[in-house]
This record gives sequence, C-alpha cells and structure tokens, in this order.
Amino acid sequence: MNARAPDRLAARRERILEEGRRLFLSKGYAGASVNEIVRRAGGSLATLYSEFGSKEALFAEIMRRRADVLYKWHEAGCFKQRSAREALIALGRHLLERILDKDGLAWYRIVISEAPRCPELRKAVLEQSYPVFIRSLGDALVDLNIASPKDSIELAEEFLSLIHGQIVFRAACAGRSTMSSRALVRHVEQVADRFLTLHPLRKSQTSVTARRRPRARDAASPGVLESAPKVNA
Repeated sequence: MNARAPDRLAARRERILEEGRRLFLSKGYAGASVNEIVRRAGGSLATLYSEFGSKEALFAEIMRRRADVLYKWHEAGCFKQRSAREALIALGRHLLERILDKDGLAWYRIVISEAPRCPELRKAVLEQSYPVFIRSLGDALVDLNIASPKDSIELAEEFLSLIHGQIVFRAACAGRSTMSSRALVRHVEQVADRFLTLHPLRKSQTSVTARRRPRARDAASPGVLESAPKVNA
C-alpha cells in the first residue's frame, strides 16, 4: 500500500465529518443526505459507508466530537479550583456557555424538532449520547464528593436540570442567547449554592485537583448531545 494512502483516507474522513456537520446544521438530520455530503466532501458513498457504516453513525461521531468540548471539564480547569463550590461553579459555567453557543443551540433545536419522528436520531441521542454525558457528569460530582457512585446519575440529572432552567429553552426559541456574562455567572452561582444546600459534601474536602482521577470514558466515549434534559413547563 502507498505510504500516503492512510493520510489521504484520514483527510477524506475529516472532510466527510466537516461537511456532514455543516449540512446537518443547515438542513437538519432528515434534510441532510449522504449523497450531498459525499458531493461536498469528495470521494464516494462507498468510502462514507466504509468509514461510518450509516448516516446515523456519522451523525453520532459528529456529536461525539462536539461533546468533547462539552464534557471534558477537567481539561477546562474546572477541577483546579480551591473548593468544591468553586469547582462546581466552574463546571456549570463551562457546561452552560457551550450549550448556549451558536452550534449548541442549533443541535438542541435539531434534536427537539426531529427526534420524535426520526427513530435513528432518537436512538443516537437517548441510547448513545445522553447516557454517556450523564455518566460523565455524575463522575464529576463523585470526584467533588457531592455524589456517590450509587446516586451519581440522579444527582447529575438534577444539576443539569437546574443549570438549564428555562434559559436554554428561551435561547433556542429566540435563536440566540441574550443572557449577559454577569447574569450567567449569577445564575450558575445560585444553582451551585442551592445544589450544595440540598446535597452537602459527603466528607471533609481536600484538594479538588488531588482528587481528580482519570477515567476510561474521559479519553474516549461514544458521544453526547447537549440537548436531552427535561425542560420545565
């Protein structure tokens, strides 16, 4: 095999992912066709199916890459704070800011509008992406001594619901977030204080950074979409 062939295949894979991302964002999941993705990216349908297997799998991989920005809180410095409260605030800000960015809101609208009538999209979100995200968030709460492994999923969903509030729903409807940085910080601080009142630290706090330990799913996981939590009416 030509030594440069793997490089060309890798480059073509990246083009497929990028053109798929752009097309999903502009046309939605149902409106984006694999034929158009291939036409824009170059190559053939055989290459796309060889690399990803299906449109659903391509979408899931794009979401996994998007999710890397969302839930790698330890790389964003969320665990370099002096207290669990500060770390929880940093984590909440990291999460909410990325959900409210332009692409985050676009993915949110795609899922809310199309998942009910697209079984493959619904599966990618509810069975693959969202559970991985919630487990990762639960792990973070365990690292902060707020949750135990037994209740980490329940507390992660509660924290996410408090962070979202009505903010994400309103921003998605408006097409953009109108929340100022100061208001966002104030909201996250209030959420952190309320959450810690409901769920005090489980034991005396030591250094948050010292407690942070690598997890297998931190390095590689199937992906997560930032849009599946419940929205209060």
